[in-house]
Amino acid sequence: MKKTKQTFSDGDVIFREGDTSDTAYEIVSGTVEIGKQGGDGTVKLARLSAGEWFGEMGALDHSTRNATARAAGDVTVNAIARQDFLEGVRDQPDMAMSIMSKMAERLRTADSKLAGVAPNDSIAGVAPAQLAVAEESAEGDPAKSADTGFWDRLLGFKGVERPEKIKIQVAPLFGDDDGQATKRVIKALERRKGVKVRFFKKGLKVDPDAHPEDQAKAADAAARRVLADTDSDLLIWGEVPTPGLTMHLKFVSFAAWNQDPAGNFGPKAMLPLVADFDKNFADFLYAVSLAATVPKSEAKAATLARDLALALDNARAAFETPPGGMTRRERGAIHLCYANALATVASQGGEPALFGRAAKTYRECLAVIGENELTHDWASAQKNLGATLQSLAERDNNDDVLGEAADALRSALKVLNKDDDALEWAATQNRLGEVLFRLDFESGDTTMLKHALGAYQSALQVYTRAKTPMRWAEVMNNFAQVTQVLGEQLKNAEALEKAAQACRAALEIRTKAKAPLLWASTQNNLGSSLFLLGKLTKNETHLLGAAEAFGLASSLYQSRGMGKMASVAEKNLSHVNQLLAQSQPKGPPEMDWEKDE
Repeated sequence: MKKTKQTFSDGDVIFREGDTSDTAYEIVSGTVEIGKQGGDGTVKLARLSAGEWFGEMGALDHSTRNATARAAGDVTVNAIARQDFLEGVRDQPDMAMSIMSKMAERLRTADSKLAGVAPNDSIAGVAPAQLAVAEESAEGDPAKSADTGFWDRLLGFKGVERPEKIKIQVAPLFGDDDGQATKRVIKALERRKGVKVRFFKKGLKVDPDAHPEDQAKAADAAARRVLADTDSDLLIWGEVPTPGLTMHLKFVSFAAWNQDPAGNFGPKAMLPLVADFDKNFADFLYAVSLAATVPKSEAKAATLARDLALALDNARAAFETPPGGMTRRERGAIHLCYANALATVASQGGEPALFGRAAKTYRECLAVIGENELTHDWASAQKNLGATLQSLAERDNNDDVLGEAADALRSALKVLNKDDDALEWAATQNRLGEVLFRLDFESGDTTMLKHALGAYQSALQVYTRAKTPMRWAEVMNNFAQVTQVLGEQLKNAEALEKAAQACRAALEIRTKAKAPLLWASTQNNLGSSLFLLGKLTKNETHLLGAAEAFGLASSLYQSRGMGKMASVAEKNLSHVNQLLAQSQPKGPPEMDWEKDE
């Protein structure tokens, strides 16, 4: 396949929106930004780096460019003419698989490289990773890839799924005797992009006088049955407390909440609204409803990726002009909902600026609630603040911010407990372990590692192989990493053996068929544990096991076109092979009579 090397300087336009799509590009070095013209200026869809392709979708169907590509700094690319590109993907299966893998990765992961911010600090400029492929999509339909039939014919893959509407059920609010508050909620969500709202007139069978904890559990169970029966995604319920001036809305998503990511709502999250809320707060309700939805399919995820950022942009006016007359708890809850939505959008696109705004809003939430009110909302804000700060710290390699993340997570654990908040408590323990592990890399403090191990062991009191297998395997993998480092620092073979055992246990759940990338990651960790164990004990069997694990990881990464990850595994494998070569017998010593010949 003929490639022509081209270079561009910072700010140079590689192609413009509306140009003919006659070339595909592979980035050799530097960074390329993909942007699309919107009503308020240029919306940045993606930020791509060396090894990634762009312009390939337009080259497939010869449509006009649906976005503009611009150099962000000095850039070198390989330009491939359309006909050469088409012949290449037909004749080179490895290349086609690599391109498909990268397209799928853009759709399925929150890659921190694929993000951007529009002018005036708007959120709508953020292109979640799931939508990065829209750079060359069909005009007017950002979810439809250029020619899904082409890929079907070429490789037998399905095309990118179209966004599918989020189905929302609204149950009658307790205390809403005339039904007006419930109707207002439904009206606020009607005719909104990406959602279909319905009134669930039967209501939830929940005792309104029960203890809030028991009420929440009963409502969650009842709501999930309703969502399953109606094939819906989100149910909104709540109450109109006396004297009827406000309403407290709660959300139950059909897909189970992952309690770990920054911005997770959870079953106890509450959105307070005044009874006669205006258009601004109708926009706020719409944005929070989207953010509280856990997608149960790629098509639903595509809808959230397309609509949530803009919805949250429109909700900003309500957040900045809250109504009077609300209690401190209600004002804190509004801050918490907005911060959670910000963190959710930030996680989709990996955008540091939005993580910063989310952290600022979580801190404002904590200030509103006050240190004397150690409520669940206070703990949730601390937990999500910790997760948000961890994301910021890892992008900037900022040890101070990482320390703040640890402090926030410890604060959350002052309120969260294993009995009442089991999954949140376990998720917080797991994340605290991750943060302490990273802090050890900066300080070399084995005490930090021991605290990290303690946090993981606490998480494993809740996460079990039988009930939460994938979460259990994740914590086991994390446990193995820390034990491996501790074993290396202390020159302790028993610790390294435990690390290898933990990896093998995790691999029984993280199978290649079920979770290939997680499988490869754990294989890499297993290889590291066995390499260190073999090096310490001079045991060739451990070294051979390490070579096998690194080889398996490398093979998977290569098949997915993940060159950087494959090179790491290959480098690790070379260290093992070098040590194996050194351990091989050199043959019998030369005899004196041989020297004389």
